[in-house]
Amino acid sequence: MNYKITVEEINKEGKIGEEKLEFETVSHDNLFEIVEKLKKHPEFTNVDVASLGVGLKLFSGVMLKNIEFPLFKKLMPHFKDFMKALKSSGKTK
Repeated sequence: MNYKITVEEINKEGKIGEEKLEFETVSHDNLFEIVEKLKKHPEFTNVDVASLGVGLKLFSGVMLKNIEFPLFKKLMPHFKDFMKALKSSGKTK
């Protein structure tokens, strides 16, 4: 699936700032379904699950595309463990 990601700054008065970051990305997973699953996760009642779900998915996509980078290579075993723990602890309430 293709996605368009837009990030805009909102100032203290609630007005949208002038700067905007906008880009397109591809994911084989449905980002909306991921966020919905995280909303039901028992540990995430006070966590911004949209940021968590989308952020993890975007990060993991970049990491997998660039796994030959030493930094990503070192992180991969730990990231796999984290994702396994996240998925196994995510039983719905």
